[in-house]
Amino acid sequence: MTLNSLEALLKKDAGNNSEAAAPFPEDVAVIMYTSGTTGPPKGVVLTHANISAVVAGVEHDLTGAVTCEDVYMAYLPLAHIMEMAAEICFMALGAALGFGTPHTLTDSGVKLKRPESMGDAGLLRPTFMVFAPAVLDKVYQAINMKRQNAGAIGRTLFEWGLASGGRHFESDRIGANRLWNGVIFKKVQGLLGGRVKGMITGSAPLSPDIQKFVQTVFDCPVRQGYGLTETCAGSSVAFWGDNATSSVGPPTVSAVIRLADWPEGSYLNSDLDKPEVGMRRGEVLIGGPAVSQGYYISESSPNSELKKKNEEDWLEIDGIRFFRSGDIGQIKPNGTLQIIDRKKDLWKGPNGEYVALTKVEAALKLSEFVDMPMCYGKTGGEFPVALLCPQRAAVEALAAELGVAGSFAELCREKKVVDKVAEACKAKCKEQKLVEFEIPKKFVLISEPWTPENDMLTAAMKLKRPIIAAAHKQEIDELYA
Repeated sequence: MTLNSLEALLKKDAGNNSEAAAPFPEDVAVIMYTSGTTGPPKGVVLTHANISAVVAGVEHDLTGAVTCEDVYMAYLPLAHIMEMAAEICFMALGAALGFGTPHTLTDSGVKLKRPESMGDAGLLRPTFMVFAPAVLDKVYQAINMKRQNAGAIGRTLFEWGLASGGRHFESDRIGANRLWNGVIFKKVQGLLGGRVKGMITGSAPLSPDIQKFVQTVFDCPVRQGYGLTETCAGSSVAFWGDNATSSVGPPTVSAVIRLADWPEGSYLNSDLDKPEVGMRRGEVLIGGPAVSQGYYISESSPNSELKKKNEEDWLEIDGIRFFRSGDIGQIKPNGTLQIIDRKKDLWKGPNGEYVALTKVEAALKLSEFVDMPMCYGKTGGEFPVALLCPQRAAVEALAAELGVAGSFAELCREKKVVDKVAEACKAKCKEQKLVEFEIPKKFVLISEPWTPENDMLTAAMKLKRPIIAAAHKQEIDELYA
């Protein structure tokens, strides 16, 4: 194999007088497919103008934070809008790129050849990374599991370090103080190479507790961004100096954001005048030059449903093309956007109250027994329930404590174990200030994990709710029996 630098290749080709044809702004650059969380993935038609616009917007937010000395770690699927947009933006800012996979990211990666192989991040030592919240959830769970096994002294020191980071977080500072950072958290930072100075999350909400935790142990800002495949990803990004949780920041300079009233869910712009709310609320509409042309319609076999969506999901207001996101947001007093619900992830209770399923799942993820939760509400049901893919080690330790033996699948069906896990999950929900009607009343433990390989998760680790519900129909029916 011959390795050539880009400069050498350009010199080698210097005698070739042919020139590549430059694209026009309206030329199609890529058809990027959606993740397919609620149905078949849809092809989104993105032009060169769309991609140039999102680069201009995100580049404006990252200018000064990213230089040509930085290294970006790319490990999400390349056919993922957040990864594609991030790679192009970091290249535009002059940063270097390195490529890995989620399964080989750290030294404990499940697809690494041991013991001689290092994780991708340890080898590359990146300075910037983008995360789907599901990946940070697993980082949080893995570190917590090691903390539980660290002994009394180790656990106490770790708690003191987290407390230091929490105090810094509330005063808009990053990480714990130098002592705790050097003594306690350096080893954790080494999992990602020890040089990370910025993390951006997107594609789903990030739990405030996990944002604070990760920012403390990795000693770097963790900021949320927001966008969709239909808007070419980066429609808003939180400022580097803003430590606020549950905020996706203001719109980028290439995006316009409006809120449309959604009376059915009682989310209205007039909520600004309600003392108990004090903010405009509604469905998030995203406009501007990064908004796509619509879903791809095959000429040979046109899809009537997609044609209808192209007519209904895009609209023009004051000459600006907008996309209906399906997300419910509110505008905070400082002008930043907060995503509070998703129309498709809301369940209507028997008294007309709405439960945001993702909000409940964010609380459940904080339990030591939970790896991945899915909250579910049956149409006409009286309460929400929860399906939990549990943390195997934690469940096995709990079973030993309770004097229960058996295979992992048997432990997940053992009433004593399920009751204890349910008790811990309900306590965590109350700790996160969920009201009574939001807290699942019944729980089931699923011994077979959900993965992209068994089609229960998207490539970005998001739940495919209809598929999971169909696969576990019997368990759900039993919970509601």
